[in-house]
Amino acid sequence: MRGALVLLVAALIAGELGAQALRPTGSASLVTARVRSAVPAGIDQFTGSAFLGQGALAMGRVELSVSYLQGTLNHDGGSAAGRDLVEGTVLLGVRALDWLTLEGGPHARVSQSSARTPRSTQRWLFWELRARAGTAFVGSAAQGYVELWRALAADANVPEPFDHAQGGEVGMILRLARAPLSARVGYRIDHAVLGGGTRLETVDGVVIGVGLAWR
Repeated sequence: MRGALVLLVAALIAGELGAQALRPTGSASLVTARVRSAVPAGIDQFTGSAFLGQGALAMGRVELSVSYLQGTLNHDGGSAAGRDLVEGTVLLGVRALDWLTLEGGPHARVSQSSARTPRSTQRWLFWELRARAGTAFVGSAAQGYVELWRALAADANVPEPFDHAQGGEVGMILRLARAPLSARVGYRIDHAVLGGGTRLETVDGVVIGVGLAWR
């Protein structure tokens, strides 16, 4: 399955590289994150704030993007220990149309109890295919975007077998006139189903941040 993902991305970007200028972009955001685990024994939910850093390097229609998220979340409605949440992605993509970008690559997540008890760490690795669409409105000062993803395969150190996972993000980017700065607000959600629905894992949050683009 991973090999199929690599071949798909390679097919999308074939013939696009050439003598073109590199275009780097970067952003920093604050995420109000929430992690919810539902199993037959009960539901655990954690909320808190996390830092999200994102960067991309584009050449023509081809783009390599990375992201890193880290934060500490507190248990809702109880005295249980909080959890440290770390996520990262490395995605290779191509702008298929002016408004549509297709990407693929790994998405890793580590969720660890602050108490550091045995078996307190959950590790997830998703191999994802993503589609992102964006369009400008109010002239070119504002852009709305929608991003959807689906896991083609996954590994997790939980007892239930993996069924499927998917997610998305919707938001708006405001660009300052004659400046490389932008502001962003959005909502993102990831949802994974394991063991025929006996375990449901959901991570979501509101994203507020600023970006910088070199043209």
